[in-house]
Amino acid sequence: MPPFPIDRYLLPETPVEVPDGFTEVRQSLTAGLPHRVELGAGVHAVLILPTGLARQWLNTDPLAVVSSSADDLAPRPAPPTVPAPPALVGRVPLRLVVRQGTRILGSVPLAAGLRRVCPDAGTSADTTGSAPVAVEVVVLGWLLHAGTVRGSGDYGSSLTLAWRRADRAADQFGPPPINEFVWRRRPPAQRVESELGPGRLRYRYLLDKKLRRVLR
Repeated sequence: MPPFPIDRYLLPETPVEVPDGFTEVRQSLTAGLPHRVELGAGVHAVLILPTGLARQWLNTDPLAVVSSSADDLAPRPAPPTVPAPPALVGRVPLRLVVRQGTRILGSVPLAAGLRRVCPDAGTSADTTGSAPVAVEVVVLGWLLHAGTVRGSGDYGSSLTLAWRRADRAADQFGPPPINEFVWRRRPPAQRVESELGPGRLRYRYLLDKKLRRVLR
């Protein structure tokens, strides 16, 4: 059975492993934030935490955990019978800004198991005519303490990720996309559509196995 189209966007239920063909990078965050991670091929990533609240970190225990990938991988309890009212999001906005020199290729939010290609297929060459180097980044794990946010020092903070050059064609191929007009003519009960947000990928399926195709 082929994988569900949005599998790569979902969080894993087990510890994240390094995919085949990727180079793992483990670093201790002893120089504070922002922290630079060399990826190779002239590309690097910068770990940033844009909070804008300096006084909060000055008054916080340096060993207090600010963010950890363990939160993503921890088992989730069963949802309550009566849903609770929505609450404000308390997760800090840790991000990896992927750059080639001074050129920004993309931004990757820290989520365990997240894979992202930087830049995406729609990015064009710069004013000099040179095309950007495409890399794929996988977030494997991290641990960030308040002392690291405040400045340099060994507080036990670390970051683990993996990367590879994304300049090779896919080695797995599926059936060609179904024509959009053919998809529209099928009965509604035989059509399935999924859209991953504005401007994102769109998938359309026919429940007839002989005609099942993906429309992007």
